[in-house]
Amino acid sequence: MSAALIIIDLIEDLAGPKGRANHCREQIVTREVITRVNAAAAYARVRKIPVIWLRTGFADDYHDIPRHSPLFIQLKHIGALRLSHGGCHWLAGLEVQTEDLRLEKKGLSAFAGNNLLAWLQQHRCHHLLLAGISTPLAIESTARQAHDAGLQVTVLQDLCAASTEEIHQQSLETLQNLGEVMRSQAWMKE
Repeated sequence: MSAALIIIDLIEDLAGPKGRANHCREQIVTREVITRVNAAAAYARVRKIPVIWLRTGFADDYHDIPRHSPLFIQLKHIGALRLSHGGCHWLAGLEVQTEDLRLEKKGLSAFAGNNLLAWLQQHRCHHLLLAGISTPLAIESTARQAHDAGLQVTVLQDLCAASTEEIHQQSLETLQNLGEVMRSQAWMKE
């Protein structure tokens, strides 16, 4: 096994219609991200590529929040990203399967506060296919950390979103320095 599909932060608080910090919601809908993610995940499963869903989430008292992060402190103030609440549920319409790996993370990167890197090494996955939100935060952070860990990175651009299309495109330009950027349909035709 050499690749893994990593899907990041497609949860209610960050992209749901009533999410407390759903700045990417409009782009998720406009770009049809949920439909495209489901198609890519189904393709990966058929090809025996692990599908790994990650969500940012914290304890109700936020004792596990990054203490000096302005972003996470603001999310704490609005009561977002508590694992015991509905804001950390996967977005309606996502087809998360029982055989998929589901992990929590404690920061921007998919690697923050969990054993994702060890799992990838144990299962000999050295190529990450990235999807989710937000492109300039979680996707870039994950791509940087994966790049520095010696992993191959591919960003599936149509499976990602930011608060605006302009910000998404700017982030994709940066991401080209860390790996390949391509559409999911192109990946599924390889």
